[in-house]
Amino acid sequence: MRAIVQLFAKSPFGALKQHMLKGGECVELVRSMFEALLDGDQAKLVALAKQVSKIEHRADEIKNELRDNLPRSIFLPVDRADLLSVLSQQDSIPDTVEDIAFLLTVRRTYVPPSWREPLLAYVDKCVATFRAAAEVMGSLDDLVEVGLAGPEAEEVLAKINAIGLLEWEADKAQFEMLHTMFQMEADLNPVDLFWWSKIFRELGDIANYSEKTTDRIRVMLYKK
Repeated sequence: MRAIVQLFAKSPFGALKQHMLKGGECVELVRSMFEALLDGDQAKLVALAKQVSKIEHRADEIKNELRDNLPRSIFLPVDRADLLSVLSQQDSIPDTVEDIAFLLTVRRTYVPPSWREPLLAYVDKCVATFRAAAEVMGSLDDLVEVGLAGPEAEEVLAKINAIGLLEWEADKAQFEMLHTMFQMEADLNPVDLFWWSKIFRELGDIANYSEKTTDRIRVMLYKK
């Protein structure tokens, strides 16, 4: 508890950054999981999924520590509810990666070899959206020091606007994968079609929740 309180005493975003880092550790394993799937390396895929589960659990521990131990007596330069809203959105990111790991390992789902390039490109766009959101979170400590205003705030808002474009590009890649999948509908069994639809949706949620996290940060900045 003391460590969490100290983080908030110094900056309301210090502990949030620790949670975001754990989410990042999960996200950085997503491409490796899909590569293992495409390579038919089930043992590696399972090992990576277990790693994701452990990291996600630690992210949950940090989330719970923040929620339980954020003292109301500490002065915060932002609204407490807004702070917890950011935490809630970014916590959905490691949760989503764990869901992807589950979908990839609980059932051996056929993946057409021709999907390798577009599928990994889709993964990369989702991961890129998260990395941009993590960069925004990483810059907030300095922003707090200048009162969440001024040229520094404008720079962060510009980064947040750019994340909207990245998320849109991830959405386009998701549509392209779905289009490709349904073009091959006759070659895939109904369960594969259903399962891949779920996987594509969960992948897209990495980008969606990354954008939503920074949208909550935008709200805090506009309130200043």
